[in-house]
Amino acid sequence: MRSSNFVWLAPVFCLFVGCIAGSPGAAPAAASAPPSPGAAPEPIVHGTAFAWPEGARAAVSLTYDDALQSQLDHALPALKKHALPATFFLSGASGLIETRADTYRELAAGNIELGSHTINHPCDKAQGWVKPGFGLQDYDLARMHAELEQNVAELRDLGQKEPFSFAYPCGATWLGEKHESYVPLVHAAFVAGRTVVSRVFDATLDQLVVVPSVMGNASGTELTAWVERAVASGGWVVFTFHGVEGDYLPVAEDAHEALLSYLEQHKSSVWTERFGTVASYAKAHGAK
Repeated sequence: MRSSNFVWLAPVFCLFVGCIAGSPGAAPAAASAPPSPGAAPEPIVHGTAFAWPEGARAAVSLTYDDALQSQLDHALPALKKHALPATFFLSGASGLIETRADTYRELAAGNIELGSHTINHPCDKAQGWVKPGFGLQDYDLARMHAELEQNVAELRDLGQKEPFSFAYPCGATWLGEKHESYVPLVHAAFVAGRTVVSRVFDATLDQLVVVPSVMGNASGTELTAWVERAVASGGWVVFTFHGVEGDYLPVAEDAHEALLSYLEQHKSSVWTERFGTVASYAKAHGAK
């Protein structure tokens, strides 16, 4: 992506509904616990009904963070089995991207979206696993701007086409000791940004630059219950997975399978699609 696609706004203010502070979710096991995936969502006052494609009553996106081996070993075969699309948010510093570059190119040529997750995955340095110099407090807008450009260049090299989508590392939308928002950078460069606030997205009210998502390390019953909530509200539920039957913050393989099987069985009423594709559709139909 050319740097002209990034808009500098100074001073930068967080102008978007839903901007949040950091919360864990894309981190090694030493990170503090994420929000309970089975917890009830926050109350939402819904606007007018949103029309999803082909009469679907809800939308679902399956997203996988950090370029982990277990995703290729377990998630990918399950997605192929059920013919379901998904989004893999890649942190550019992951060694797997280099060693399995051909695999990721094949995914980008198929029904898997490759999304941006920065290069170094900066999170609050209060987390014990964050390396010195790579905490959110160590970043400013210039450093994040450069890192986003580099990450997008990697996605292009792997064959991903525009528009690009983004997932905030650890769900945090701020930088520096003063917690300056970098949401405007994301808004300028990506069709949508994913956070880790556990609730269903309301396309008539919510902002695409801070899309909520549900942590995927839960039981099959809890995961499918979130889809049912989305159907009941006519919304979009995004699942955030890390490890699948392995790695960190893992979802058990049988729980993952239960969700994917449910989505395949309910494809007439639930539109399961890549994060960027759903965001682009929502934007084209009036979502902000």
